[in-house]
Amino acid sequence: MISSERLHAIRAFVQAVQAGGFSRAAEQLGLSRSTVGKAVARLEQRLQVRLFQRTTRSLSLTDEGQLFYDDCLKALAALEAAESHLAARAHTPEGRLRVSLPVLFGQKWVMPPLLSLADRYPQLQIDALFSNRTVDLAEEGIDLAVRIGSPGDAAAITARQLGEQQQILCAAPSYLARQSEPDTVAALLQYQAVGLLREGRIPPWQLMDERGKVQRLTLPTRLRLSNMEAVLSAVCAGQGIAMLPRWLAHDALTAGKLREILPGSCGAGLAINVVWLKGTTMPLRVRVAIDALLSAFTPKAPWQ
Repeated sequence: MISSERLHAIRAFVQAVQAGGFSRAAEQLGLSRSTVGKAVARLEQRLQVRLFQRTTRSLSLTDEGQLFYDDCLKALAALEAAESHLAARAHTPEGRLRVSLPVLFGQKWVMPPLLSLADRYPQLQIDALFSNRTVDLAEEGIDLAVRIGSPGDAAAITARQLGEQQQILCAAPSYLARQSEPDTVAALLQYQAVGLLREGRIPPWQLMDERGKVQRLTLPTRLRLSNMEAVLSAVCAGQGIAMLPRWLAHDALTAGKLREILPGSCGAGLAINVVWLKGTTMPLRVRVAIDALLSAFTPKAPWQ
C-alpha cells in the first residue's frame, strides 16, 4: 500500500519536472522550496537512484529520472481515468447490479421492469439471484432484494413497499359447474382442495367466516403438490379449490380460467418490499433500479 508520504513525494517530483525547478514547483503546490526539495531527496533515497542532475543554474532529469517520470505520468493518467469513470457513473447507470428475488414472484413480476432497465442502460449488468430464503445483503454482496413478509432488521435495512401478497380462494368454472359454488366458509368442507405441500404437510387454511371469526379448515385433498405453479395448473384444470396469491392467479382470473370464491375470507395479506442496506452511498445503478420497481408497482400493483 502506498503511503501518503510517498504520494506527496511523487507529486513533488512530477511538479518539479513540469515546473522546471523546485522553487516554481513549490509556488504551484503552495509549499516551501525546502519542503519540495526534501521530498524529492527522500524519494531518491528510497529508490536509491539520482532523479535529477542539479547545478546552480539548472535542473535536469537523469536517465533514471526520465524513466521514472514517464511511469509516473502513466500512473497519474490511470488515476484520472479512474476518476472520470466514476464521475461518468454518477450520470449514467453502469456496473453490476446484484438483486435477490423470490423465485416465482421475481420471475413473473420483478424481471419485466428490470429487463426494461437493461434495455434503457446498455452499460448496466444485472445478476438476478432467485431464492426464497432471506439473504444477508452485506455478507452476500447484494445491492437490493425483494422480500414478501418481514422486510428484515429495520436498523440495518431500508424498505419501500411495492404491494401486498393477498391470498385468495379460487377454482375453475368447470369444477364449480359440477356442484354449486360454496357460499359459506363451513361449506368448503364439502369440496376437494388442491394442496400446497410445505415441509411434507398441508397446513390448514385459516379463513375468516361470515361473523369475522377465524376458522382453521382442512379440506379433503387428493392432490398434494410442492410447487405453487403446479397447484395453479391443477386448479385451472378443474381439480378442486386452491388458496393462491392473487399475483400468481391474476392471469388465469383475467382470462376466465379461474373464479375467486368467498372474496375477503383469507384475511390480510403480507407486505411486499424492496429493501437495501442503510448507511452506504447509493450508486446510481441501485437508485434507478429502486425507482423502476416503485414506478412499476405503485401506486397500484399490476395484478390489482
